[in-house]
Amino acid sequence: MRIIAGRCRGMRLVAPEGRTVRPSSDFLRGAVMSALGGSFSGEQMLDTCAGTGAMALEFLSRGCSAAVAIEVDPAALTALRANATHTKLQAQLEVRQGDVLQHLQALASAGRRFDYVYVDPPYDSELYAPILQRLHDLELLQPEAQVLVESRRGLSAEQLVGWQVLAQRRYGSSCLQRLTKETP
Repeated sequence: MRIIAGRCRGMRLVAPEGRTVRPSSDFLRGAVMSALGGSFSGEQMLDTCAGTGAMALEFLSRGCSAAVAIEVDPAALTALRANATHTKLQAQLEVRQGDVLQHLQALASAGRRFDYVYVDPPYDSELYAPILQRLHDLELLQPEAQVLVESRRGLSAEQLVGWQVLAQRRYGSSCLQRLTKETP
């Protein structure tokens, strides 16, 4: 696993041993970046279930000015912090440890707004709908923000109430959906 492009291109990233963390593949991260245009100019990014931090670090490497990475697993947090230090992006990356839903509320209360949000909890978790609901209801998104959801099969219409699907594609065993808030 490595940073694909930008100022940290080719830098290797570490991941914890075992099956507790499932990092997004280099191929999938490359596809995400391609779908978003490949580079950024000062945008803000939120990685809701960051794992190793690979996605947030990729966004920073390609020009986002700041990112917030939320993770609950201690082993993943150790890898995330090591990866941020190794890439020298730790000053731009705010790492938050703990429950993602509580941190979303705290970020909204602090007036934080994001241009891109990545949602990739463990595939079998029940976190998809609550995360999307909080993102929809709280003032966390810039007007043209995009939310990228990585899941096993893609989320159902019932899980996507209030969201417009801009694109949906399969990448190996993962499905990536690119969303924006529906306008009333």
